[in-house]
Amino acid sequence: MLTTLVLAGALLTPPQAQTDKWDLSAALAPKTSTTWNMTTSVDQGGTEHTATMTMILDIKDGDKDKPLKADVTWKDLLLDGAQAVPDNSWSVVLNGQGAIADSDATEGADAIKKMLAPMTFVYPDKPVAVGDTWTNTVKAGSDKSDESITVEMKADSLDKVGDVDALKVTETLTQKGDGSLKGTGTWWVDKTGKVLKFETKVSNWMVPMAGDQAMDASFKGSIAK
Repeated sequence: MLTTLVLAGALLTPPQAQTDKWDLSAALAPKTSTTWNMTTSVDQGGTEHTATMTMILDIKDGDKDKPLKADVTWKDLLLDGAQAVPDNSWSVVLNGQGAIADSDATEGADAIKKMLAPMTFVYPDKPVAVGDTWTNTVKAGSDKSDESITVEMKADSLDKVGDVDALKVTETLTQKGDGSLKGTGTWWVDKTGKVLKFETKVSNWMVPMAGDQAMDASFKGSIAK
């Protein structure tokens, strides 16, 4: 009788409740490096441009439960398939959820946070299952002019990227203040938290090296093999 009740209860349990928890924290381990092939499409003042590049995240020494030092690099960047753009690298500090909390870049920390936010995955601070949500806010601006960036994430469903099991995570990104960054995204991560691919779309995106003109932009990235 007891066995029958247990089996009946399992059958009645919603599928999401049976989903194993995913501990994604390994992707933030020190001394790790991940490379993605990325395509960026922008609308700059009514003119469409497409850029292809390699993006690399190198995490340096540190404790994953504390701010981590890292380098973000754009290399082999081609604009509209022909114009080569010099490689760029920025030293950043990641908070415990992988968001960019600070940078000593000459462009300024807030500018780098805004520029790289659409291509930065925000991790949960504990293992998650399908249906779970988490949030992270990075301070930007000043006390008088708050431009903080908030990212809301949701473990949407189980999926596959090729033959690799993946957790599909959806994202909403908002920033306070005038000319604020706003966007949505979808990320696919493996069981260690490594981002296998992503698709994000934002408005009011800015690249300091390109003159700080606000653009609508979309990004597609896939892990380099």
